[in-house]
Amino acid sequence: MRPLLNEVQLLEDYLKGTLPEEQQLDVAVRLLWDQELQQKLARQRLAYKALRLFGRRQLRAELEAIHTRLFG
Repeated sequence: MRPLLNEVQLLEDYLKGTLPEEQQLDVAVRLLWDQELQQKLARQRLAYKALRLFGRRQLRAELEAIHTRLFG
């Protein structure tokens, strides 16, 4: 995997809490000192939040369409 993709995967696993404890601590320490990594993590969190919001809106629209079909 390319280094950038590795970093994205690492941050994703960090956010999900699925890294082994030692690796989780390593990332936490890196985040204390590396502002660029902090910014990448913040952007990744924001991207996940946007995706969740979009998914909720999409689901709401689908449920409204079903309700309209069933109950006019």
